[in-house]
This record gives sequence, structure tokens and C-alpha cells, in this order.
Amino acid sequence: MARAWITDRWVKDATVTMPDGTTTKISPTSAQLRALKTLPEHFRTTKFGRGSRWEAGWYEPDGTQRKRLFPRRSDAETFTASLEDDIRSDRYIDPSAREQTFAAIAEAWLASKNRIKDSTWRRYRRELDNYVLPKWGATPIGAITRPQIDAWILHLRDGTAPHVFDVNHHIKQTARVPAKMAPAYLGHIVRSTFGGPLRYAVAESIIGRNPLANVELPRSEGDLEHDLPHLTHLDIETLADTARELTGRPVDRALLLLLAYSGPRIGEATALRVRDLEPTHQRARIHRTWTVDREGRRKLGPVKTWEKRWIPIPTFLMAELADLTAAGAPDDFVFTAARGGAIDGTNWYNRVWRKTRIAAGLATTMSVHDLRHVAATNAIAAGADVKLVQQMLGHKDATETLNTYAHLWPDRVADVIAAVEQRRNDALTTARFRTA
Repeated sequence: MARAWITDRWVKDATVTMPDGTTTKISPTSAQLRALKTLPEHFRTTKFGRGSRWEAGWYEPDGTQRKRLFPRRSDAETFTASLEDDIRSDRYIDPSAREQTFAAIAEAWLASKNRIKDSTWRRYRRELDNYVLPKWGATPIGAITRPQIDAWILHLRDGTAPHVFDVNHHIKQTARVPAKMAPAYLGHIVRSTFGGPLRYAVAESIIGRNPLANVELPRSEGDLEHDLPHLTHLDIETLADTARELTGRPVDRALLLLLAYSGPRIGEATALRVRDLEPTHQRARIHRTWTVDREGRRKLGPVKTWEKRWIPIPTFLMAELADLTAAGAPDDFVFTAARGGAIDGTNWYNRVWRKTRIAAGLATTMSVHDLRHVAATNAIAAGADVKLVQQMLGHKDATETLNTYAHLWPDRVADVIAAVEQRRNDALTTARFRTA
């Protein structure tokens, strides 16, 4: 049986009785088909003149029968030819699958993410609800095109893209309006959160190709060499003293110093317990971090495999940490809140860091995370190599470290070329001496 075929829904063969009493089927002539309005009644089906005339039918590989209607025979022929080619070459995709909405595919994709951290899941959920679904949710997955994506990216960049900020209690609508989007944030929304469902659809044979595959994203126009935050040692000390004066708590000074000299993430620092400190080796073990569950509730969780590490701690800071934890049990948190328990990073930003910046008149635009850059730049200035900085910051590989800080290491090109030239001169001098 043919895998695909075309049926005329308006016209049929007629059964006639011959003079000898036998019956036979006859088809309308070409002239009759050209003049459908006068087509004899016995050639007309019960659907004559209603809906599209041509029906393409086919069997899926599992034996299920499908059909699609077309107004012109040429369209039906083109469709069935392509269909048969896809079936023969094992590229077949059920055309009706392409009609599923992006929202339905996005939910299936998100439900399949069983190995990601809850905080990552929550970020996907937030970005889907805030930016992706307001634009693409009702669109059939197979109808998304690259020109549409290109236009959306420009709207995201300019802060004019469709958005909804109050879904699932992510952000209250009155608390935020769209703004121009940074390239890194835009890239995550487009490549990861929007691209994930598209890649899922390709893998599940819902669409044949990914319309996002060759899309170009905006690049940052910033000058990394001058954009990296930097604080002098005097600046850091001033900020640390200011934090202690504002809150009256030495723990805030110590936390700020640890962030600025050892470079942990705020969630890693506030997850440290007394037993994680090794005073004799001047280091602390990073293996846990504060994160959130899928409902946004704060919880402790493991860091990624490559983020497990020991961070160096200067002697003066280790002494301050020893004073802080002198009366603490091994399982107590190093950095404790006034009411007990570990300091909350978001609360510390609002209660301590933001006020400290203003009071000290320093680092007025710096985030808490920027203190990691401060730690890295000062370590490099003190002679730290790429591997040490990678390990200190918990980067996955040295490439990540070099992409951010390569310009901070001394440029030794002139020294190297001078050494090469000297070796050349020595070699030529030796050769001439031997032939003299």
C-alpha cells in the first residue's frame, strides 16, 4: 500500500450499466473537469463544492492514518512528495506535532530537567514567565522563524519586548518596568531558556530543525580592561571598618574582608561552618552554598563539582575569624545573623553592603559579587598565576579565568622576543667562530 496518496473529495467515477447488463466505472472527461459547474451529477461526491477539494492521506511509520486538505492539487502533490521523501529517509515528523504551542513544549522541557539545581530550575521558570511565554507562548512551535527571533532580540535589548512580571509571584508588577537588557542576561534568556524548548522539540521529532541555530546575539560593547571593578587595600579596609561601625558587629567586617581577599561567592561564604576553617593552613573549605528551592525558599545545597575547593585566607583575617568563632561549635556557622543562624546574602546586601558603600563613599556601584573581581585583581597584582586564580574562584577551567582576567597579567611579549633574538645572535656567533 502506498505510504501517501491524493484523493479528489469533489469528483468521483460513475458506475454505469452497459447494454449487455454488465457494470463498469467511467471517469469524467478532461473537458468535464475543466467545467466543474456543469459536471454531471453522477460524477459529483456528496462533498462537491464544500471545503478544500484535494486530500493528502498517508500512514505514519506506526501505521496511524493521517490526512491534510489542500485547495489545489499541485499543493497536495508537493506535500505528499516531500512527505514520502521524509518517510523513506527516516526524517518524518508528524505535521500535526508542529501545531503544538511553544508553551506546551516549554512545560514538557522544564519537566524533563531532572538533574539541574532547584535554583537553576527557578531561574528558567522566572525567565519563561517574565519574557519568553508572553512573546511565544501561544505560537505553534513549528511556526517560529529566525526573522521573528531576530526582531524579538532587538526588543529585548531595547526593553520593549512583551513581558509579564507578576506570574508565580516572581516580581510584583508595580515594582519593576522593562529596561535595556545587558548582553549576558539577554543571552541566557534566548540561548538557554528560549532555546531549551526548541532543542527539546528537535530531539523529540516535533520540529525538523532549530530556528535558533544560527541566530546572532548582541555582544557587550564594554571595555573589560576598564570595566572590571577594583579596590585598593586602603579602600577595602575603609569599607570593612565602615561596615563594622554601621552595624556594631565585627562579623560584618570579617565577611566583607573574606569576600574581597579570598573571592568566595556570597552564598558560599555564608554557608561556611567553623569546622570548614583550617587556621594552620590559612584556608577554608568551600563545599556548600546557600541556594533556593523551586518555591524560592532558602536552603543549603552542594556546590558544583568544580567549585569544591580550598580558598586561601590571609593571616590577619584568619585571626579575626578565630576570634569570631572562638566560642562556636564545629557545626556553627562562621558568619551568624544577629538573631542566630547564617547571614542571608540578600539581607546582608540591603542591610550592610549598600549602606556601607554610601557611608564610605566608595564602590558606590559595586555589587557584592564584584568583590570576587576585587579579590582576583589584587591576587594577580601580588603574583598569582592563572591556575591559582582559577582554583581560588572555583572556575570550571582556566579558559573562564583567562577570558575575564587575561589582560591583568604582565605582557611579556617584548621580553620573549628579546630573548629569542639573543639566542639567535648567540647561535650565529658560535657558528661563525667554528668556521673561522
